[in-house]
Amino acid sequence: MKTVLVEGTELKVCPECAKFGESESTTKTEVGPKTHIVQRLEKRERRMKTKDVYSQEEMVELAEDYSKRIRDARMAREWKQETLAAKINEKKSVITHLESGQIKPNDALISKLERALGITLKEKVPVLKTEIKHGASKGMTLGDFIRTEK
Repeated sequence: MKTVLVEGTELKVCPECAKFGESESTTKTEVGPKTHIVQRLEKRERRMKTKDVYSQEEMVELAEDYSKRIRDARMAREWKQETLAAKINEKKSVITHLESGQIKPNDALISKLERALGITLKEKVPVLKTEIKHGASKGMTLGDFIRTEK
């Protein structure tokens, strides 16, 4: 058995298969940029880190008047609902429901509408901080909740 580097992975292979990789002695002497695998692992690690969305000062949410914004922008361009639907590759009924406020658009639909109409449908909303009472209690009870609602 011989240790070789095949596609960035160190493997123990038979002498016949060793020709498909680089011998360990030649690869250890080389000093250069990070291997592709190491770079991918580092990217994955950064991507997998958890993010506390409640620690932010502001959040971006769909505007409450999104239906009016869509309708006003469409009418300003003098487009029919069919025209807008064709431009964003959706059905006319989707545009009708959006403009009446019956459905809320998902992120993909929001971006298509924003590009086609040249508007923004999302706005920054401040995050409300909750107060934490420090004391001997073990948390909020139903009675505490009812008293705070009065």
